[in-house]
Amino acid sequence: MDEADYHRYLAAFNTKDYATLESFFTDDFVLENAGFAVRGKPAFREFYRFFHEYCREEVAFREFFPGNQGFVANVVITFTGLKELSQAELDRRGYSGMTPIPVGTSIPVEFYIHYLLNEAGLIRYIKGAVWVPESSPV
Repeated sequence: MDEADYHRYLAAFNTKDYATLESFFTDDFVLENAGFAVRGKPAFREFYRFFHEYCREEVAFREFFPGNQGFVANVVITFTGLKELSQAELDRRGYSGMTPIPVGTSIPVEFYIHYLLNEAGLIRYIKGAVWVPESSPV
């Protein structure tokens, strides 16, 4: 998977073309984020079926850093609340590391996302890190 492939991956994500998106994954890939893990394509579909009912995600590309076993991408994801979601519901579903986005609110968050690939170039593991800039001294 190279940078051009990654742009196709992001286009599929931004248009919710899950079938195309899943063509980039191994069947048993793992997405780790906010203290929980989504394991495999069926769990991926279920997670996003739930999450995208409540929140729209739009990913803006910043940078691509190729590596020996995969790559890191720097993106900004804008989360927009679509439907009321409680912290209790997130906790009940095992997503306690996530925070509900109020309806009508858009919040951009910068991520560095690490993707590990298998020998065929398919994504086998994804883990995101949120960029928290240093506060300016007062």
